Amino acid sequence: MMSRTLMVVAFLGWVVVVGGTLAHAGTEIDLQDGMWEITSQVNMQGMTVPPVTFSQCITKENAVPQSSSPGQEDCTITDMQTVGSTVSWTMQCNTQGGAMTGKGKITYHGDRFDGEMKTETMGMVMITKMSGKRTGPCK
Repeated sequence: MMSRTLMVVAFLGWVVVVGGTLAHAGTEIDLQDGMWEITSQVNMQGMTVPPVTFSQCITKENAVPQSSSPGQEDCTITDMQTVGSTVSWTMQCNTQGGAMTGKGKITYHGDRFDGEMKTETMGMVMITKMSGKRTGPCK
């Protein structure tokens, strides 16, 4: 159980994963380009991991939050879509503990967003709640 918990913590930053090019559908996303403060919190099997906060430059072209946490180097986005101001994606990672899959969705509201990602690995399901707020121009 301890190794599973450590793996979850190692992938906490992964949860908001790998960015990429968005396939825009319909209207333009309601997102203000700039530096964003992103907070994520994982819940799994009755356990809540303390929230993690990091900053990232987010743009309309790269609207999926991502972290540089160890272990996310071998993750691939297999589907990413934008409908209105909602961005959704599916991803696959190969980890030391085996395959990890996830589906995420966030909705932008100009200078903030909220969303969720569901991840499955080693027989465990993790739900990660995410929120973000724009803090200024990209650095």
